[in-house]
Amino acid sequence: MLKTALSFNRTQWRYFGAALLLLPRIDVRLRKNGYAPTRAWIDSEITKAQKARLFEDEMAFSRDVAIAVNVAGRRSIWPTSCLRQALALRYFLGRYGIESELRVGVRGGQRDFAAHAWVEKNGVVLIGGEYAGERYVALS
Repeated sequence: MLKTALSFNRTQWRYFGAALLLLPRIDVRLRKNGYAPTRAWIDSEITKAQKARLFEDEMAFSRDVAIAVNVAGRRSIWPTSCLRQALALRYFLGRYGIESELRVGVRGGQRDFAAHAWVEKNGVVLIGGEYAGERYVALS
């Protein structure tokens, strides 16, 4: 993890710091209001702040931000989860008008039930594990 952080580029450092601030806000909102209102808040924030910005490589930018959010989620002193990280990534990308899909999925039965969240862009998983779409049945 430290090796990853030491190799960060400028964009990744910027979003690493921003994620350290955003992840606790998302966590508090989820605990207080639940998933649907928190997702609605993220969507409204995206709509309000959407900035037109041209990227040479939108996918490379999206991957850089995803790496930064992932590392921030793992290094934060605040408890975080796949859902919180997925919401944060969706927020950051959406603010620049970058289309992405937040997915929530489940697998297993009563004894081995598991839920997971991830973000995809053009069918490529950005955060949440490369094989998330194959291991979980997406609900959204």
